[in-house]
Amino acid sequence: MKDLKDTKKAIKTYAFVFTFMLFLYPIKALFAFMENDFSYLGMVINNASASVIWIKFGIKFIASIVFFIGLYHLIKTLNFTDFKQLFSTEKILLFKKTGFYFLRSSAIGSLLIFVDIFDGKFANLKMSTDFIFILYFSMIMGFFFYVFSRILERAKELQQENDLTI
Repeated sequence: MKDLKDTKKAIKTYAFVFTFMLFLYPIKALFAFMENDFSYLGMVINNASASVIWIKFGIKFIASIVFFIGLYHLIKTLNFTDFKQLFSTEKILLFKKTGFYFLRSSAIGSLLIFVDIFDGKFANLKMSTDFIFILYFSMIMGFFFYVFSRILERAKELQQENDLTI
């Protein structure tokens, strides 16, 4: 149980840091707009139009917001004191929602790859491996939480069947 408390604390700390960084990102965009220098956004792209860069910024920002909502649902899911609460319908639905939000975040973030392809800057994908790793992480976590919710649903059904048998 102590490990679970440490995990909860680590996730809440990560959520706090991520929330702080999420609010800094639009401020960085404001500086980039005012100075017409996109290096504030970490997007130093040669021969790229400003509209493409702003589309990329919007996609990253929306994907970050959806990821934050998934993280919020994960924190809500981990607020339990007894393992029997884990099999409640509410917790199972929260695991499923968390998984869907992480999957949506990776789907929205993958639009950035399509923008790079249509812009003809396919080589930029090799330089932005950190964002691609974040997409993979979000996708894997989404699948994990969705599959875990399905496992919990099945375990709950089996437990109800066992309770009815003598």
